[in-house]
Amino acid sequence: MLLSPDDSILFFKLYFSLLLYVNSNFKILENIYSTNDILQSDPNNIVKIREQLYNHPEFFDLFIYENPFKFSNNELSIIRSWKQFIKKKFIIFRYVKNYTIFIDDTEDDPKAYSVLAITSPLHEMVGSQLPKMVEAVLLSFKNCIIYDSILIPYSIHFGSNLRKVLNNVYQRAKSSYGIITSLPFEPKVK
Repeated sequence: MLLSPDDSILFFKLYFSLLLYVNSNFKILENIYSTNDILQSDPNNIVKIREQLYNHPEFFDLFIYENPFKFSNNELSIIRSWKQFIKKKFIIFRYVKNYTIFIDDTEDDPKAYSVLAITSPLHEMVGSQLPKMVEAVLLSFKNCIIYDSILIPYSIHFGSNLRKVLNNVYQRAKSSYGIITSLPFEPKVK
């Protein structure tokens, strides 16, 4: 359910460097000179930088082109894969042994994603009572799917009837595509 400690360190190194780069271009926060400054910032401020990144995805390419932190080709390829991000509302549907299932039911064609947590199990952050609606950004990371470390929860209670509907949505997603384990996802033609 978690990235390895080395992978979580790598993720934060890359992600906070990218956010620092975005902040330096948009001047969202003052007095931010290092990734550590971002880490110590109010999470609401981090969300502001994050929103600029996803509203201006060209910054992935600019960052890779300029490579201001002299990252290796492997590190840059991880950041390049983030251009395929999925940002939307998801239903955190179920915890299983090795991942958490996020359902995208905003379309007529639902999908179920297996998502790994970064440093803390999602059940510790979100709680054990599911389903829960969250806004999240899913990213590719070394052949798996993670979220970008920020979940924005919605205070919605799911009654038993809605849980049954969500279970049907999950079954439909699973039968159509299986559990999606990597991004970008391209459905196979049946």
